[in-house]
Amino acid sequence: MLSNTIITFINFLWFIFIMKMELTSTRNTVFIGEKLHIITKYNFEENSSILWSGIRLITKTPCVKELQIGNEEVFSFGEFEPGEYIREKSILIKNNVIPTIKKRNLEYTVQLLLRQKNPINPDDDLVIKKDIPIELKINESQVKPTKQNPISFSISGLKINVSKDAFKPGETIKINYNSENLSEIEIRLLQKANLVCYCEAYGKNCRKVEELPPAIAGDVKTKESKEGYLLLKIPEVAEPSHNYMWEPSEKEFWGLKYGDYSQWSLLVIGKKKPEFGKDIIQFEIPIIVSAKPIDTESEKEADLFSGKTEAAPGLFDGLSSKLQKIYDVSSIESDINQYIIRIKNISKNDLHGVTVKLAGLQEGLFETAPKLFGFSLWKKGEEKEIVYESKQNISAIISIIEDNAQNKIRIQSAVSADFF
Repeated sequence: MLSNTIITFINFLWFIFIMKMELTSTRNTVFIGEKLHIITKYNFEENSSILWSGIRLITKTPCVKELQIGNEEVFSFGEFEPGEYIREKSILIKNNVIPTIKKRNLEYTVQLLLRQKNPINPDDDLVIKKDIPIELKINESQVKPTKQNPISFSISGLKINVSKDAFKPGETIKINYNSENLSEIEIRLLQKANLVCYCEAYGKNCRKVEELPPAIAGDVKTKESKEGYLLLKIPEVAEPSHNYMWEPSEKEFWGLKYGDYSQWSLLVIGKKKPEFGKDIIQFEIPIIVSAKPIDTESEKEADLFSGKTEAAPGLFDGLSSKLQKIYDVSSIESDINQYIIRIKNISKNDLHGVTVKLAGLQEGLFETAPKLFGFSLWKKGEEKEIVYESKQNISAIISIIEDNAQNKIRIQSAVSADFF
């Protein structure tokens, strides 16, 4: 048992030695609702076979060690010649994704993952990973303005009036009051903020989320309780009010929800004069702390990276008809359980890091299991012969071809009935 573990570890080290991966993000900060663009680079030192490789956006919640928010395949099952293969991919950050909240360790990582067969234990794949941190932010320019409402409250002879209930960080709240039987009035600014998690594994509410008491962010009091006003400042670094909740669309995560909230309120405490009893009046008034307005520089940044730049699509958004002139499927021959496809580089340039992903089409609807073939160099005018194995009755071969210059082409070629 120990010897097998050692051999597996040696194989893993050997795999890492012959396989190098790099992961780069075009930006370290991405707005919710936009695409996260990632550049991946693979260097194979010798002929290699992989099971799968792709990028994942992951985070950790109190309920589970690791939660996948989004993913995108880079390479499917296939074989590669020695060489360098560069691909740009993107993951859409859906609008229900919770932004990064560093105060409560809610952070995100982009992970490049590659799987290879374990020669010792087929049930335990060899896996290598590369991680980079990514910050997800709310684009404040797309947030709807907060509707403001006046506050007027009266209880046990104490009247409170505030002109509005929504404030900016750094803003001062003016609280008007009058009373008949109080000796002292105190007003505290409170924030309740915490992660939330709902998961069937721990019951409806995750027991790993500790209930936190509200934090006092400000306090003011007066003994001039008959009539007047109090000033209470919202801290410059105050966390905006929010209530985020993420629910999965993937079936394997059903029953799990996680989120984060930040709630603000004014806690009013009134102490009665001795002749009116020793009771204390205490009640909370909810308020809203809205995000700071975007300054000129932030607006430029938001405009630069917002989803409005649709005139400049990503490298993989759509397939240009001009790219069809790069490759040509010369012929398809059929043998027992295999198809021999010949593809020619008809462009004027040598092409690098080319992958050809082949799949069969059954009855014009269903695709057979794909197989990927990687070529480090494909010289101009060169024709490559690729063998695709399948026991299915195939009516057409689908070829998806990509290269390091980020050209991507999909070619569907009919299989002649004479081949059968």
